[in-house]
Amino acid sequence: MKEYENLFPESIRTELKSFAEYRSVYQEIFTLRNILSVLHWDSEITLPEEGRAERGSQIGLLSGLIHSKYAGESFYKLADKARNENEQKNLPGQKERKVEFEILFKDLDRSRRLSQELVEEFSVTTSKAHAVWAKARKENRFADFVPILSKIVELSRKQAECYGYQTEAYDALLEGYEPGERAANLEKLFFNLKNSLKPLVARGKKFSNPFPREIPIFLQKQLGEILPSILGLSPKISRLDPSEHPFSTSLGGKDKRITTRYDLKDPLSSIFSILHETGHSLYEAGISEIEGGPSPLHDSVSLGIHESQSRLWENQVGRSKEFWEMYYPILLKTLNIQESELSFSELFSYINQSSPSLIRVEADQITYNLHIILRFEIERELINGKIQVAELPEIWNSKMKDLFGIDVPSDREGVLQDVHWSGGAFGYFPTYTLGNIYSAQLFQAFSKENPNFAAEVKKDQDFSSLLNWLRKNVHWKGKYESAEDLVRSATGSDPDSSHLVKYLEQKLIELESIKHG
Repeated sequence: MKEYENLFPESIRTELKSFAEYRSVYQEIFTLRNILSVLHWDSEITLPEEGRAERGSQIGLLSGLIHSKYAGESFYKLADKARNENEQKNLPGQKERKVEFEILFKDLDRSRRLSQELVEEFSVTTSKAHAVWAKARKENRFADFVPILSKIVELSRKQAECYGYQTEAYDALLEGYEPGERAANLEKLFFNLKNSLKPLVARGKKFSNPFPREIPIFLQKQLGEILPSILGLSPKISRLDPSEHPFSTSLGGKDKRITTRYDLKDPLSSIFSILHETGHSLYEAGISEIEGGPSPLHDSVSLGIHESQSRLWENQVGRSKEFWEMYYPILLKTLNIQESELSFSELFSYINQSSPSLIRVEADQITYNLHIILRFEIERELINGKIQVAELPEIWNSKMKDLFGIDVPSDREGVLQDVHWSGGAFGYFPTYTLGNIYSAQLFQAFSKENPNFAAEVKKDQDFSSLLNWLRKNVHWKGKYESAEDLVRSATGSDPDSSHLVKYLEQKLIELESIKHG
């Protein structure tokens, strides 16, 4: 049974008139946000280059209107009236509606601290910045990105001051992605995780690209396009497109978009991007199935939980032996490769290799979190005013040397590699490692309850038991529980990075046992 189906049943709608009116306006805001997502998606996928300036103005105007409608006095009073009505009338679903209002007013109070002018300026600036970043990255010219990134940092600091904070400005921005989390706590968590990973990094082994030749993009597309539906994301509610930086987005309840990028020399790059982004869209699709929406409860509880869904499908599933025993024959047939040209052992070892690398999105499971720690440390100091934008390449390169022992040959492969800062997403990066921690713990709990999953995957290409478990324990919970409570209720224990370390240790043992001919 989906959660919240009795949240607002038809039988009591006449008794909760103010609640019905509030929900009607919330539906309008929700729809406007989806329209804004369409504009953003189109900006990155199909928009002509010379249309970007006008699109930025369109996005800025709509962002301001949405903010005004959501954070304005009219909606606030309407929601407050509905909240009082719910308290006064003891009707079915009252407890759930109370939680809904707690979540709503926490977000409203935060949103109302930003002026419409600041929201519009931030939206217009970041919309323009994407094109500037993409061009600077392509041409390896960080200096061209400095002015607009400096403006984004300035606006982000203004946002932090508007939100308010107790210890540091970065906390105010982190709150928007991982409610309740603080930089000081992450610093301790990441320090401990880094120490646990160091011995594993030393045990890692690098393998050469085993593909015998460059693989045409059209063949890679044929191989990748079947993946989402195999995992459970119907092509009737989703589509896959190429983009500079892989991402996923929801444009409506039954409209999920994912993107990937292709590498002629390594088709696995697109495969794992698709696995990752499909995980995000499966989560969004699951949330959309919750009865009684849309509402503040019909949303992801945190980006750490959101990321756990993508990383679980990408790593715990996508890098497993069972998955590749199922997918290996499909890969050979689709890409026109003979088994004698690409053995299973070579492919599987390459998929699970571990070695320090330059690019975060291509990093292995063990070293990936070190990439996140680097970004967390830099953006925390940037927002807190301890370093300036112009210093980023030097600081980045120094940290790469310290953490990985490698030199960064260009800004394209260094400080310009990620899209996040061009969108002003400061506080986003730490959620990736939190997602890794959550995903390992969730998958371990699922595996205990479903010992036949590996056989189902290998024999029947059947991932339904995992998807159904995630729907029940994660997706259909929406925002009703906090991230910590959700993990605790699904796994029976508090969030703990030891599950991730244990999983990585087992992966190394599995890799070390493979014999190469």
